[in-house]
Amino acid sequence: MNPIYLIILSLVGFAVSFYIFYTKKYGRQLHCVIGQDCDAVVKSKYGKTFGIENTIPGMLYYALVFAYGISVFSNRNLFKGNIIYYFVVIASIASVLFAVYLTSVQAFVLKKWCEYCIVSSIASLLILLVLIL
Repeated sequence: MNPIYLIILSLVGFAVSFYIFYTKKYGRQLHCVIGQDCDAVVKSKYGKTFGIENTIPGMLYYALVFAYGISVFSNRNLFKGNIIYYFVVIASIASVLFAVYLTSVQAFVLKKWCEYCIVSSIASLLILLVLIL
């Protein structure tokens, strides 16, 4: 496992999640590069789960991965032990499963795409791959 990859991917995921959170919180429109209607996706009823904006647990997840990556990179004993590693792997599996669900919603229910959401999903998948390979 290369912690540099975890750090980079977690920063990308956090930045995307924060951008979506920021635009929703302040009522701004998401600007999509590829021309899809990102706003319709993130402001749909699927933008929240159990009343919580999806970006909030997303940012927490990416912060956890970032902290873990920094800890491993600096070779500190903050996250020493298998239990922390397995916790991060389980969180990553949950993140990927939720990303698959949300991507399916985009494809089959909304029939609209949000490239920021796709970037976040890819970051989650790559984080899991870095952790387990």
